[in-house]
Amino acid sequence: MIDGEDLRALRVQAGITQQDMCKKLGCDRKTIINYELGVSDIPSKKLFRWLQCCKLDLGVLLGQIKAIREDANNSGRAKILDFVTMGFVLSQIWSPIIITPIYLALIGICIIYGVYTKNINMIHIAGIIFILTAASYTIFESGLINKTTPDDNAVLQSILIFGTQLLLSLVVVFLLVFRVQFSRLLSKSKDIQLTHFDSIFYWIYIYTSIVYLLALLEDLAYILFDLTSWTLIYDNFEGLIYFAWVLCCSALLSMMICSTKTPSAWESNP
Repeated sequence: MIDGEDLRALRVQAGITQQDMCKKLGCDRKTIINYELGVSDIPSKKLFRWLQCCKLDLGVLLGQIKAIREDANNSGRAKILDFVTMGFVLSQIWSPIIITPIYLALIGICIIYGVYTKNINMIHIAGIIFILTAASYTIFESGLINKTTPDDNAVLQSILIFGTQLLLSLVVVFLLVFRVQFSRLLSKSKDIQLTHFDSIFYWIYIYTSIVYLLALLEDLAYILFDLTSWTLIYDNFEGLIYFAWVLCCSALLSMMICSTKTPSAWESNP
């Protein structure tokens, strides 16, 4: 079993700083420190990524899994082990490094489709979501917050990390709630209308705002009061956000499909 000391040894041997590992795993330095001290267990997807970053020969790990499976054949647990192993491997797809660019690409396609079909409502809705999501992605991928925040000030770092995400999410909510008015400031098009999809999008981002707020409160409770058992949002944070992104993409796809029909079928007066 790989423990915190092993993780630290692998990182040091690979010549990777804690700051660099933060960027590679898409988390803050406090999380890296907790993994290495054994304060919190590293999720399987981040462990797999850690091993990849340290250039560990994963063939050895897979060989161990194969040996365990051969032993499991004799006890009738091989099928269960197969599902566990598959889940471990597929869980790596849920990396922000992969998912966020895909999400942005899908939204970009919707923008292009809106331009092609001259659907000003879709262009503005998808554009708002794209710009704010890209801004968040740029801020955290550049490591701007980790570089400008003192490592010993965990409270400030937590507020900046989750607070920035919360602020950007609330901006999206605000722009989507007043999307028609905002669109009319940007364009004189007579096709700007309040659609039935507008409320869907801002409710999705109200949900993400709640997730970011709860994550912030949970992290502060951990830092200030050492509430190590209160980790529901922390342990499922990425999945909760990705769920909202799936809903957003589904709504945009539905909007694209409905836009091929008569406008009266999906538009309402502002």
